[in-house]
This record gives sequence, structure tokens and C-alpha cells, in this order.
Amino acid sequence: MRDDRQDQHGKLSDEQLVFSAQNDKAAIGELIARYICTVEFLAKKYGAEVREDLVQEGLMGLLSAVRTYREDKNVKFSTYATKCIKNKIISSVHQNALLSSGEEADLEAILGGGGDVPEEIVVEREELNELYDKITSALSEQEWQVFQSFLRGMSYNQIALGLGTSEKAVDNAMQRVRRKLRSLLR
Repeated sequence: MRDDRQDQHGKLSDEQLVFSAQNDKAAIGELIARYICTVEFLAKKYGAEVREDLVQEGLMGLLSAVRTYREDKNVKFSTYATKCIKNKIISSVHQNALLSSGEEADLEAILGGGGDVPEEIVVEREELNELYDKITSALSEQEWQVFQSFLRGMSYNQIALGLGTSEKAVDNAMQRVRRKLRSLLR
């Protein structure tokens, strides 16, 4: 029965998923899957050198968007989430630039005026690291490679060519990834 509900997440709008995400970790997982390409694109756009750190910052921006989105503001979640992701990444880039140049940075400049307090940032980062660790430990090396390629928007054919395997092997790996992610996000 739970798998039926999780399969339904793919059919929900972003706004419906945000509402569900308050009580359902699988909904958060679906939102991350939908927005990971946006996060990676913005991380690459604003700082190629520290891309992994910026992806984590972008994911924190997405989680913040899920937590603070208000439907009554008449803004689509995708617009709001993209803005939150972009702001979090830019804030991190500015923070790193200020700190690496030796200049003093006040708390507002570091936080980018986003309203997050340091405790919330630490908690969000810990939650993201915990989720990342769970995912990487649950997936085999092949599943991890297939999953990363899939999240980058590659087709099964492109993944198969890149990994030197068949499309069927890629499809089987993605089925295992989906099963494992569902069990992790219960």
C-alpha cells in the first residue's frame, strides 16, 4: 500500500508535494529528484570550483523553500524554489569570497538576509549530510553512477554508453535505486 502512495508522488504537482512533505519524507525525496538538475545547474553557473559545496547549499535552499512556501502568495513553487536555491548558492559564494579575501563579514552578509539563523543552517546541513550518507551507503557503485547520471538528465541510452553497459542493465539499476530510495525515505 505504501508503494502505491509513493508512486502517486510522481503525479502530484509541486505545490501538492510541498504540502505532503510536511509529514511525508518520500514527498521530499520526490521534490529533490525534481529539482536536483536546477540545483546542479545553478551551482555550476555560480561557482565551478566548489561545485559539491554549492550543490549542498542549493539543496539547503530547496529544503528552506519547502519549509517556508506559502501558497496564498500566488507564486508557483517552482519559481519560489528556484529563487531560494539561487539565493542560497549566491550567499555561499559571497561568504566564501569575503572570508577568503580576509575581509570581515557581518552575520547579515554571510546569511544573505535569508532569515536563517546559524542553528537552522547547521541542522539543515546535518540533515542533508545524513540523507547523502544514507543514499551513498545504500547504493552499489554501479547504482550510484547510474543514479548520478540520471539526475543529470541523461537518457538510459546515454548512461549505458557512458558506463559501457546495456540499456537493460541501466533500467535494472534504476529500478533497484528507486526501491532502495523508497525504503530509505519511509
